[in-house]
Amino acid sequence: MQKQTRRILVLTIVVLSLAITTLFGADDGPWYYGKRIASFTNEGLQHADTKAIVAIQDSYRGKSFTNELFDALQSELYGLDYFLYFYGDAARTGEGGNELAITFTFYELPYIERVSIEGNAGIKTKDITAALRTREGSFFDEHLIERSKSEITTLYLKKGYADVVIDAEYLIDDETNTVELLYVIDEGVQKRLGEIAFTGNAGISGDVLKKQLSSKVIGFLNSGYFNPETIEEDIGNLQAFYLTQGYLDATVLDYQIEDISTEGEKYQRVRVTFDIDEGEQWFFGGIEVEGNTVFSDEEFASLITIKQGAILDVSRVARQIEQITDLYWNNGYIFNAISSDERRDLETHEVFFTLFVQENEQAIIEAVHIEGLTKTKAYVFERELAFGPGDIFSKEKLIRSAQNIYNTLIVTDVQFDIITGSEPGTVVPVFQVTEGNQMDIQFGATFGGSVDGFPVSGFLQWSDKNLGGKGRDLAISTNLSPDTQTFSISFSDGWVKNRRWANGLSFTFERSEKINALQRGTGSPYYTGVGTNYAYPKGYDNALAYAAANQALPARQYLMQYTYYRISLGYNTGYTFMFDAGALSIGGGLSIGLNYAYYDNTKYDPFEKLIQRYRERWQFSNRLSLSFSWDGRDLVENTSRGYYISQNFTYAGGFLFGLSNYIRSSTSASAYQKLWSFSLDDRPANVVAGLTSTVSMMLPQYYYNLDTEKWGWHDAQMGATRYEMLYIDGMNMGRGHSVVFDQAFLWDTQGSISWPLAHNVLSAEVFISGTGVSPTLKQLKFDDLTWYFSAGGGIKLKVPGFPLGLYLVKNAIYESTEGFSWVAGHFFKGKRENSGLSLVLAITTTLY
Repeated sequence: MQKQTRRILVLTIVVLSLAITTLFGADDGPWYYGKRIASFTNEGLQHADTKAIVAIQDSYRGKSFTNELFDALQSELYGLDYFLYFYGDAARTGEGGNELAITFTFYELPYIERVSIEGNAGIKTKDITAALRTREGSFFDEHLIERSKSEITTLYLKKGYADVVIDAEYLIDDETNTVELLYVIDEGVQKRLGEIAFTGNAGISGDVLKKQLSSKVIGFLNSGYFNPETIEEDIGNLQAFYLTQGYLDATVLDYQIEDISTEGEKYQRVRVTFDIDEGEQWFFGGIEVEGNTVFSDEEFASLITIKQGAILDVSRVARQIEQITDLYWNNGYIFNAISSDERRDLETHEVFFTLFVQENEQAIIEAVHIEGLTKTKAYVFERELAFGPGDIFSKEKLIRSAQNIYNTLIVTDVQFDIITGSEPGTVVPVFQVTEGNQMDIQFGATFGGSVDGFPVSGFLQWSDKNLGGKGRDLAISTNLSPDTQTFSISFSDGWVKNRRWANGLSFTFERSEKINALQRGTGSPYYTGVGTNYAYPKGYDNALAYAAANQALPARQYLMQYTYYRISLGYNTGYTFMFDAGALSIGGGLSIGLNYAYYDNTKYDPFEKLIQRYRERWQFSNRLSLSFSWDGRDLVENTSRGYYISQNFTYAGGFLFGLSNYIRSSTSASAYQKLWSFSLDDRPANVVAGLTSTVSMMLPQYYYNLDTEKWGWHDAQMGATRYEMLYIDGMNMGRGHSVVFDQAFLWDTQGSISWPLAHNVLSAEVFISGTGVSPTLKQLKFDDLTWYFSAGGGIKLKVPGFPLGLYLVKNAIYESTEGFSWVAGHFFKGKRENSGLSLVLAITTTLY
């Protein structure tokens, strides 16, 4: 009996029972109408969850009886899926008999006491049980049994059991109202694809057609399971592919299965042959527009990129037609009536397409509605719109407005629609937003710290990225690890009234233990920059020996550690100009800091001159930054296409004074392209290719040198610590390599393909990168760079506080003097000395 039938039966029985078993107290209805429900009594319960029933009934206790109320009550009870049917009796209760007591008599569905599976050998029982919709401890439902059979069948089809038959047997014990359910499986013979063949394909080779199929023959990387459902999908894939090759009438007539097994095989090897009728091949003749007065034929022709006579690709023609219609939609002509027709020239085998346009007036935006707001003030999203009331509607601006709202990072989803306005010729764009978690308190463990420090730290952070619902960001955070402790507070606002003028203030205190620091060698001068002296660290006898060892760290007993303190106050500002092609941002900032380094100067003597000077007293380290960027990405997060170009300058010291004196330049360009889309958890997901290249340089600075007591130009190494110089961190740049410090030039290029495994949680990535470095800018040549190459794949988290990536990587190094060499790894190591992969735990970052 289906649910709706039982629902009607329940209501009928309940109403009749209440009507028959009670007395009428008035002409206008039974006595219990409007009476307060005082109590419920339940009879006939055997296996149902009494607590769940009482919880529902309690929500109706104390309410006045109406037919609508009682209908809602019985619907909730029936929704538990416990009952075949039930009826209720009404009785007077309470003082003066003015209250209502209801007694329910329940007739339960049979209770599933046991579920067994019989006949399975190719698939484990636990996998079948996981697919069942009917399980022990639930109530009998024939519809769910049929769904369970379908789920089991799907499991078997995916494993090549094309002839599987599933049956369900059950026996109901009327006395206990229980049932034992048995699924009987006749697996049949497992089939695997040994060959795929085609007949009738004269125009396209079989090898090309095989690439369009989801089905694959058995091989080293393919199981080759034969699945009739996949074959049906492949028929659609083949016909769709023929449409891209000019074969408009191509069809797959049928497919045949032939047993090609050999003796001794554990499964049946089959050949699948697709019988194809290709028809004739057609070519593109052109697209014409009739009825157009707003736009000229030349304007439409400029949108058509397919050359006349090219092989006809129906999908490409559809995109060209969409561009033509978008020209109207982007200029407000959304009320146009557009139809299309095609004409075939049998002599030239060309197909000509004609669009018939009935032009109407432009659509004017009457109002813009933003729905789904919970905390955010409406104006926060309204200022992101690319159009407003009174403007001519534009599809392009509609999409850009949705992207701008999403890029506030306040929302997790934006959907849009267009509804007709109250006046003729007007429309109302509607944006439906889903606000994300904007205020949170986080605590626990995270991964980060300095490049050579302890990787795990505890953190406590409170942040509100939508303070007061006004799109402002306030954050207070602490990070604690054995070697680094920080406290910071920051406030930022991306707007000043209705202008994209961003401003932010920050305060930071940092204390960090720098371990494995170099000491000055006996008789060595202090290190004050590459090429400025012959400094060498303790553990080496001279600078030549240090250079011959490729500047490797000496033994641990020669190293030192010091505690580094920094207090800084920062201000940053920037303005963003919005254009159709992207966003231009210009920004700058100033950071005033005090630094101090502490170590036992009776025991240690640092290699770096700057560390020795920071030991003397608290010293200023001031920085001025300037940045330019052009953002042509569709989305800031989950980018699927577009590009990003940026230029950043940092001016430290100089006329700002302080011990840190250098100029850093960083130029970066990234490009993204969606390769294809797929469905993940019933939501679209993209496979995206990305390419990023960054060139960074530490330029000389003009400042007052304390050693010479003169103003002059000096190399960056003389005014920067090894942590302020450029370096390869082995996680984001040169993945898998050891840390490389003290570089004045760095060129990092990385290509990747990534796709989500779980939305906003986990992604997979394969990559290849090359990072070239040089410790000096003098006589810089491409051939003189030392290159660190990495290639591999892995997964990365996108959870705040855990920006981790785990990769298997193969590394290589190229040096001008040594040539190219592979780096050995510990995983999957072969016989060769330099074989094997490295396992890299990376702290991932993003460009923006």
